[in-house]
Amino acid sequence: MQTFVQDNETFQETEATMFEMLQSGTVSALIILENAGANTANYRFQEYNGTAWVDIGTLGSSTYNTLTAGQVRSVQIASSYPKVRLVGNASGGSTLEFSVTRFFSRAAAGPLPLINL
Repeated sequence: MQTFVQDNETFQETEATMFEMLQSGTVSALIILENAGANTANYRFQEYNGTAWVDIGTLGSSTYNTLTAGQVRSVQIASSYPKVRLVGNASGGSTLEFSVTRFFSRAAAGPLPLINL
């Protein structure tokens, strides 16, 4: 089963959490990011390893980079941990439009999974 979520969030001057994905097992998602504002935005995906938030990837990778005004980027996230978040900021602020597509296994007649638990 595929789940799809589309939403937006405001980049602030100081780094803050833009959204978080939680599930009972590993996280695997296709994420589309668009900087719909006027200022360049910094972003990075992090996974929670049980004790601390750790960056996924290194500076310059698709998971830790910048988005110029109007830029769109597709990011594939795979984490062996159940918690992943996107943090970011933009000098002067900006707007992030994003979508998240995730695959879930569902037993016959089982409950529908949500993007968060």
